[in-house]
Amino acid sequence: MRDYQPWDDSWREQLVYIMLPHEIEAPVEMPSNFNYPLFLDAFDRKVGGDDFWKAVASSMVYVLGHQPGHADAASYVHWLNAYNPNIAKELILDGVDQFSRHNLEAAVWLFQAAVLLDPQRAEAHFNLGLAYYQMGHNLLKKNSIKDAESCFRQAAQYLENTVEIDPSFRVACRSLELAGERLDGLDRKKRPASEEKEIGTEV
Repeated sequence: MRDYQPWDDSWREQLVYIMLPHEIEAPVEMPSNFNYPLFLDAFDRKVGGDDFWKAVASSMVYVLGHQPGHADAASYVHWLNAYNPNIAKELILDGVDQFSRHNLEAAVWLFQAAVLLDPQRAEAHFNLGLAYYQMGHNLLKKNSIKDAESCFRQAAQYLENTVEIDPSFRVACRSLELAGERLDGLDRKKRPASEEKEIGTEV
């Protein structure tokens, strides 16, 4: 079963990919034929200087979050971590903010990018697991059973990752149990969506 993602391919239409002229000095050295993603809005406004590199960084994060398997994902991870060593932590905080505003789509791609940027950061996996769990809960309310099941499976995987990274993460252990219970319930078709237990985010 294909993993559920809360977006279609239209996100790609917001980006262009550019090669830099040789005279422009990049903050992180990359091959001369490297294509930098850039939001169309920033490209149309012809942003320059620091604003240009901030837009590039945001564009790379956007791609990583929406397409973790992108061909240049490893290059983006290298570039972003060199450009801003605190970026994974910042993305987690942004994702928690989006989660608190019930914007789960944004929370998912922000957490997903954070997981790629710092795979050993337990709270990145934890919050992504919680976001998928809540998304599954919302989809059950809409009777989208297959998509909800996919979300719960992804939630369980990221919560399991959290516990593997940090076995003392007790909230993650309990959250993993809840995700497993939900999956068992769906498999048996016994538990209605109204009985779903909600869990919240933590940093």
